[in-house]
Amino acid sequence: MDNFKQRIVYQIWPRSFKDSNDDGIGDLRGIISKLDYIRDLGADTIWLSPIYATGNKDYGYDIDDYYNINPEYGTMDDFDELLAEIKKRDMELVMDLVANHTSDQHIWFQKALEDPNSPYRDYYIFRKGRAGKNGASLPPNNWLSAFGGSAWQKDETSDEYYLTMFTPNQCDLNWENEKVRDGIHDIMRFWLDKGVLGFRMDVINTIAKREGLPPAGKGKKLDFPFEHIVSLPKSHDYIREMHEKVLSHYPHAFTVGEGMVTSIDDLIRYTDPDEKKLNMMFSFDLHLIGCGPLGKFDFRKGYLWSVKEMKEILFNWQLKVQEGGGWIGNFMSNHDQPRQVSRFGDDGPFRRKSAKALALLNMTLRGTPFLYQGEEIGMTNCPFDMEDWRDFEAINDYQVLQDMMHLPKFAAKKIIQKMTRDHARTPVQWSSEKHAGFSSVEPWIKVNPNYTFINVEAELKKENSLIDFYKEIIALRKSSPALVDGYITAVNRPHPYVMAYKRIYNDETLLVVINLSGKNTQISLEEVMTSHWACEIGTYEKRPFEANLPLYPYEALIYRKTQSLDKITK
Repeated sequence: MDNFKQRIVYQIWPRSFKDSNDDGIGDLRGIISKLDYIRDLGADTIWLSPIYATGNKDYGYDIDDYYNINPEYGTMDDFDELLAEIKKRDMELVMDLVANHTSDQHIWFQKALEDPNSPYRDYYIFRKGRAGKNGASLPPNNWLSAFGGSAWQKDETSDEYYLTMFTPNQCDLNWENEKVRDGIHDIMRFWLDKGVLGFRMDVINTIAKREGLPPAGKGKKLDFPFEHIVSLPKSHDYIREMHEKVLSHYPHAFTVGEGMVTSIDDLIRYTDPDEKKLNMMFSFDLHLIGCGPLGKFDFRKGYLWSVKEMKEILFNWQLKVQEGGGWIGNFMSNHDQPRQVSRFGDDGPFRRKSAKALALLNMTLRGTPFLYQGEEIGMTNCPFDMEDWRDFEAINDYQVLQDMMHLPKFAAKKIIQKMTRDHARTPVQWSSEKHAGFSSVEPWIKVNPNYTFINVEAELKKENSLIDFYKEIIALRKSSPALVDGYITAVNRPHPYVMAYKRIYNDETLLVVINLSGKNTQISLEEVMTSHWACEIGTYEKRPFEANLPLYPYEALIYRKTQSLDKITK
């Protein structure tokens, strides 16, 4: 078995995890204070969202200096202590590598602006503008940024434009330049030599841009250039080079790629061991369910989806990636997505039941499971007012929806409120004390008002708690070769509400049955009646196996094959 397949990864978004110095912002020493909690859940790997020096235009994903710590979070000494304490608990640390762009305050970009003839100019993508009406200067092409508006910013000094595919201060690096690639490789070596296990790689499949930067779509209006930036052949070449020059020298390095609109075929090409690129990659098709082709704020499908659609997305990815020899990083929530019980479950009466069902799903699919802070207590989306929004994406796209999609303000607000990243970034709810035990002062972002009854302290006191369930299902996964490395096969795939599948490795076979709806239902399991099955885990209780199995809302069960009937007959 490959080591990266066995890992249980717990993602921390540092700004909202735990404040140790009473400034309303989470920090490294706050993380240190909660390491035993993470270890006791059963996680063995922590993914730390960016902690580098930053201007916080995109809360850490706009990096000013890859070699220094954001002072809001602490110092390099604090980081070294954090890393030592993590290793002391037999855990490992994964850093966030943002290699598509730097902030406009990074020394490379500042030198590029100071002198158009500087070699650093070629570290970024600068181009002359187009001539518009009456001699006006227009951006070089019609590319739309991921956060809305033109992807180009003008350098008034030189009358050139530079590419910013995300926020206006996130300047895309020119990966054609070998010195840029060498600079990123040096950053990786610095952190690997410090002792981190590896990297989660931000939008890593967009690092190459199509030669000539041709117009997107029909070229007549702003359009997102998917075909010109997503998973181009050179992106694969650059990542293979990264493996050859850096990762291959650290044989146990852990890598997971975040890929914008990654296809199944591309994920397989990035993660097939023979390709020597990445261990695994995330898929976002599930998280875009109910959205239009432009992404999570594309409301044209009405955000309507069915459990059957959810099942088909999951089975399609699971079975095809398995067939192609690739590997997925599975997740139900992260720092960019709404809370999982609000998105895929029920954040009302069945909150805890649906949270358990989704946890069991995440832990039993083929791939490496990633947990996000707070999901182990069933944290939900937050009832924000507009003045509570902190995320650039939310604030900017609220205006973009009005300007480009011609929505009235109330409709734009409703769409942003449904999908904003701020939902994932409210402080972790540690207790029912003021500010949810996250801080002794007003936090940088609103605390979800339900912290008074949804919090770690309260959950730990409950019988059959969510936290205890996470511990149970994580322990099972770690001890089960079938869940770590086994094949997955669908069972009664057409069922509209229940996702059922087997995980098989040598002599171990597990049967997973999950009602992903808030309805009572029943599933026929006649096709697996050639075996005896013993119930290992049940989210309500352990239920004996039946050929026609009744299920409560969001009930999930795991059965273990104990004996084949044909062996008994013989």
